Amino acid sequence: MSRVRLALQQCSYLHLDISRSVNARWWRYLTVWFSQSFWIIVTYRSDRFFYLFFGKAWAALRTLLLPLGFILRPWIGRAELSYRADIGGGLKILHPSLGVVVSRHSRCGKNMTLAGGNCIGGRKRLKSDSLVVGNNVFLGANAVVLGPARIGDNASIGAGAVVIDDVKDGVSVVGVPARPVASGK
Repeated sequence: MSRVRLALQQCSYLHLDISRSVNARWWRYLTVWFSQSFWIIVTYRSDRFFYLFFGKAWAALRTLLLPLGFILRPWIGRAELSYRADIGGGLKILHPSLGVVVSRHSRCGKNMTLAGGNCIGGRKRLKSDSLVVGNNVFLGANAVVLGPARIGDNASIGAGAVVIDDVKDGVSVVGVPARPVASGK
């Protein structure tokens, strides 16, 4: 795919993010503009758009815009989603005031839900794509993923869990370090 097409894909992802936030309720389109999580996602998507459009030159251009970032910081919220992190559409942040951090080495699938206080990062030097989060993944409050690790599709990470190993598809994990939950069947 061309750089322009990849950049424009961020616009469709933003539309999916907003649609997931309003949850098919028309009146929420009127209030979503006042949500801190909305502005965090808009900031990430626009930052990612310009990075994909301009390439490595965006890092230099970005430094010129830092004063604007300091002015907007109270409205943007306590989140650090790296513009180099590849996050699919449908991102949802439930409680952004708890803070969210996503490393630049992360590759996350679509429909990821972050409850708040989450960190997706690494324990040691990471290579690109060594921290992969699948589709439809839920991270509970203060859940942490420390890579290198792969989180499978439809996985759930419980509140306060610390993931340091791979999590298979459809598995729920809890604890420090995170362990699969017994299904009880």
